[in-house]
Amino acid sequence: MRPVPVHAEQTLPPSNVDAVVGREREALEQQRTEFICALAAAEQSLKTFLRGSLEHGKARARMTRLQNEPRVIRGRLGAAKKRQSLGDILVEVCRERATSAEWQRIVADAQQRHDEQGALKDSGALRSARPVEHG
Repeated sequence: MRPVPVHAEQTLPPSNVDAVVGREREALEQQRTEFICALAAAEQSLKTFLRGSLEHGKARARMTRLQNEPRVIRGRLGAAKKRQSLGDILVEVCRERATSAEWQRIVADAQQRHDEQGALKDSGALRSARPVEHG
């Protein structure tokens, strides 16, 4: 695997940026696919060794390393995007730093807040739509 420059847009004229970003994305997507295939093979080999054996330990360590690589590459794929808002970058950073369970709780909390805001907007729209009684 060859290292892929993450900040190519800083070194190239703007006309070449799109082409470079496209090539970076393709290379990273290919690497991610290769790691996922290797992970499947590692999981299969893990099943063939006796639990507690040296080979089983090595296979488990290899599987753990392989599980982390697609996550890192997914983060690099995000970095290879030409334009991202600050919000997109914040989401990526938080997601990379959070465990799966933490991320699920964060998403659930955000969804709840979003739903509450929608409910408040809907009730505000209903109030403004009611006819005003003059008595």
